[in-house]
Amino acid sequence: MRISHSTMAGLQLSTVGRLSELIPPRDYSGLNQQDAQLRVWLPDPAKKGLDELCEINEMSMTAYLTEYFANFLFGHHEVMRMRASRSGLYEPEPERRYCAIEPDGPEPEPEVAPNLGKNIFALKIWIPEKIKDGLRSQAARSMVTLGEFSRTLICYHLFGCEFHTNILNPVIVKSEYKARMWEADSSNG
Repeated sequence: MRISHSTMAGLQLSTVGRLSELIPPRDYSGLNQQDAQLRVWLPDPAKKGLDELCEINEMSMTAYLTEYFANFLFGHHEVMRMRASRSGLYEPEPERRYCAIEPDGPEPEPEVAPNLGKNIFALKIWIPEKIKDGLRSQAARSMVTLGEFSRTLICYHLFGCEFHTNILNPVIVKSEYKARMWEADSSNG
């Protein structure tokens, strides 16, 4: 994920040595690769809200949403640990050398947005395949498409629980069930 060097340095300095490994290690390899395309249709207020937050946080929309989705899938503490250790999302990419060669043939046709009304914005970002797979798995649990699930997460993040509809309920109910089981187990011992 691309984040400015000054921002990265500030984030790393503020957290280095302060965050411990509290859960069993996970495999965060490949999270710094933007190798999967995510397409989502957003209502205009959500697009504007993202634009404002990205400007305030001095981040691209891709970086902002990638970090948000990683927080959803892996937890905020783990994302902060990745920052501090420069791993996962924040692992520096190896330096690559490119040779630009002009492609043969006609230019690809630009995508035409479907006529879905005036409050629709087509968002297309590149995210790590591991994050896309995690979102796809959660969408399947909720029995909705990846785009619908992603749109719901974004609107929930921007505007609160009133905007999550019932799509997130299976995910929330499962988390609550696990928490209740843990609490019941903890009270016995």
